[in-house]
Amino acid sequence: IGFSPCPNLLLFLVLAWCLAPPARCQGPRYEKFLRQHHDHLRINAGRDYCGAMMQRRGMARPCKDISTFIHTPKAQIHTVCGSGGIEYWGRRRSQAQFPVTTCSLKGPPWGRCNYLGHANHRFLVVTCDPAGWPVQFDESHIM
Repeated sequence: IGFSPCPNLLLFLVLAWCLAPPARCQGPRYEKFLRQHHDHLRINAGRDYCGAMMQRRGMARPCKDISTFIHTPKAQIHTVCGSGGIEYWGRRRSQAQFPVTTCSLKGPPWGRCNYLGHANHRFLVVTCDPAGWPVQFDESHIM
């Protein structure tokens, strides 16, 4: 005769774990999206924000051509996949503009990666997974 944990308690614990921080159960594609495109408070990296961010986020070996960092809470980005966005060529476009910094490679994609940063406000265009989480940022459709 062995100990059998209460199935309802186990289900409750799993659900509580998944519902606590939003990124836990949204999968690796959402986590990659956040790593490559989310920087809520725009870290203070001195004059070379883009170089520091691309290095810290693992996008400088090899040098990534372009990446945009969104400076707003994750929850606001998430709304683009729902009521905060509209259908846009099979993707979702935000109804509001967001503060962003776009980092563009300004040299060859080998050696030390040098980036040029441009900060402004833009509409976001994202691909959402079936559960409604942003998983891809479409650089070419930013307006």
